[in-house]
Formats: sequence, structure tokens, C-alpha cells
Amino acid sequence: MRRFKNILVIAGADTDTGENVAIARGAALARRNDARLTLMDVVSAPPATLKQYKGIIDIDELTDLVQSERKKALDHIAAPLLRDGIEVITKVASGRDFIEIIRQVLQGGHDLVIKTAERSTGIFAGGDLHLMRKCPRPVWLLKSALGAGSGKILAAVDLALEADAEGQALNTLIMDLATTLSRWEGGELHMLSCWTLYSESALRHSAFLNVPDAEIEALLDAEQAAQQRCQRQLCARYNDVPFVKHLVKGNPDTCIPTFVRDHEIGTVVMGTVGRSGIPGLFIGNTAETVLQSIDTSVITVKPAGFESPVR
Repeated sequence: MRRFKNILVIAGADTDTGENVAIARGAALARRNDARLTLMDVVSAPPATLKQYKGIIDIDELTDLVQSERKKALDHIAAPLLRDGIEVITKVASGRDFIEIIRQVLQGGHDLVIKTAERSTGIFAGGDLHLMRKCPRPVWLLKSALGAGSGKILAAVDLALEADAEGQALNTLIMDLATTLSRWEGGELHMLSCWTLYSESALRHSAFLNVPDAEIEALLDAEQAAQQRCQRQLCARYNDVPFVKHLVKGNPDTCIPTFVRDHEIGTVVMGTVGRSGIPGLFIGNTAETVLQSIDTSVITVKPAGFESPVR
């Protein structure tokens, strides 16, 4: 986490620094890193059909008034942080929250977004999913109901990405963030990778193939051995960090949520797309399924070349 020098914290409606998990985490990280902190809020634009204020106040004036009041609240939050020696600025925008947040990331050159997850009937609300889909920088979504959460941290690593430099860089980022967070919080660190044998079901059940079980088992053993070698090579880059590695046979969209629940993980660090060439409008299918199945804080990252569709 020491890499982050220009942190964007989405303050939301909670103006109590002690109770706002995102502000508290952002401030602590800024102190550790000697980083700049931007406190931001996004207020909804009034509906175009709003008529009850006609003759009382212009809609644009009303929007400016709401933004001004919110700016004062953020400045109040920033004051003790400034006295504590943290470089803090405040920003209020009007519009759709995830769009304005990403625009601020792009315009302000931020390298990390910290936000309390929206309350939702699902695991993550739509706005938070949009942010994780489209933000080009790491997004740290905190589950406020969990407070600091369990000290257990999971780095979800796709070993298939180790085949090229871009994929290795993404896995390295995931592990760097997870290991540093583990040191910072004194938390127990786990690394999980999942594997499958391509077309195993077809090999076993196809009416047109007659592959002996012994040959399928040999293929499984060879694939597992290859995955173990790849995982050992990745782990060798982190010899100075204590963590528990897991290699599980199965699809990640089911194995990761099961692992999170069984091991009471508090924070998951994971990628949301494997390649920068994948269109930014869509989160990876596997990542989306996982995110909709885990009730934990998450840090989501993307490849260095990822371009957001938001401008």
C-alpha cells in the first residue's frame, strides 16, 4: 500500500470521521505514505421535471447550494486532518456517482479509490459494481457493517495469467497489495488459485469419445503438477512474506466464494479483467459472479493498460 501517493476517498453522507470507515482508512494510509488525500462527495442532480421550487429558486442555484453545503461539511472533516499534517483537499461534484468518481480519478491522477460499499439488498449495489467495472485504478470497497472486518486477507490469483508479462504484472499487483495490507493490519494472508482440466466433462461423458479413466486421471495429475509448479514460481517472489497458499480444483466463480465463507475472509484482493484489451464496459464474467457472491471488503485491480469507457 506504500505505492499510493494520491488517494481519493469517497466520503458519502457520513461526516463523522471516527465512524466513516473509508475516511479513517484513507487518513491512516495517507499518514503512512506521506500521501495527498482528496475527500469527495457526489450529490445527485435534481430531476429535470422538478417544479415545486419554481418561483422560489432556480434549479441550478439549488444545485450550487447543495454542493456548497456539502463542501462545507467536507472542509469540516478535512480540518483536523490538515492539523495532523496530512495534505487534504475537498471536492464535490454533481451527477451519477460512479461516473463523477471515475472522472475525478482521471482528472486528478489518483492511484487509489477508497469507498464504503453502498447498502444494498444484494452483495454490492449497482453503482459500486459500475465503479469496479470501469475505474482504471484500484478500488477499495469497505463493508462498513463489518468495521475493520476479519483480519484474514485473500489474494485471488489466476495462474493462467502467468503466461505473459501483462498477466504477471497483474498478479504481482494483487500480491503486492495483499501482502502489504497483511503487514499493515497484522492479518493472516491466504493466496488462492483455482484450476480445471480443459474439457474434462466432455472427456468423461461424450458419446463420441471413449477415453479410459486412467488416461483422464493421468491428464489431471499432469495439469495439477503444472499448476503447482506455476504457483511455486509465483510464491518464490514473496519468500519474505508469511502466507498460506491454496490450490483448489474447480471453477473460481464457485471456489472463491466458498473459500471466503469457510475461512471467514475479511478482505479479498482480486483482478476484474485479465487483459487490458477486454472492453471496459463489461467486468469479467467470473469476477462479476464472485463479487456478487461474497459479503466482504474487496480491493479490485485491473491491468496497467486498461482504459475506462468513462471520459
